[in-house]
Amino acid sequence: MKFQYVCKDVRLTPSMKDSCESKFGKFEHYFRSSGEVNCVVTITVVQGKKSVEAAITTEGFTLRARAIDDDFYVAVDLLCEKLERQMRKAKTQLEKANKKQSLCDNILMEQIAEDQEEADNFEIVKRKKLSLAPMDVDEALARMDALGHSFFIYLDSSTDHVNVLYEREDHGYGLIEIEK
Repeated sequence: MKFQYVCKDVRLTPSMKDSCESKFGKFEHYFRSSGEVNCVVTITVVQGKKSVEAAITTEGFTLRARAIDDDFYVAVDLLCEKLERQMRKAKTQLEKANKKQSLCDNILMEQIAEDQEEADNFEIVKRKKLSLAPMDVDEALARMDALGHSFFIYLDSSTDHVNVLYEREDHGYGLIEIEK
């Protein structure tokens, strides 16, 4: 596994690096050896607390999670638990869809521990249909704020593409532009 570190307002110490590599390195055994596995660890300070985010990517699959705690090492442990839950959930979803081979050829499904509780809890509890009206990003932002939602899907009037506007954890806004 190849590691890359991004630190903002934090100095990366050798013990922090060792902790990340030992904790996140164990996720490499979930993937087939033929693919390259990369891990980008971002360490920042948010309101006086340590924020650790990890993005583990391989061809066709990405795990990403974030944890915040006063102690860096506790945040890393919390982050590992979140990533393990994501792997179990992905396994459950792939098995239920019965599309293991086509979706994730490079995941070693037998390596992921079973979590029966999560396996039983996966179900779609609500469906919604949208009719998208053309609008610009400013109007979409105003409608999202008026509705009190954390995201808003709309049809961009200038590009005629579907876009997703969302509120970020840093209270800024993000825009996902869907390509046709």
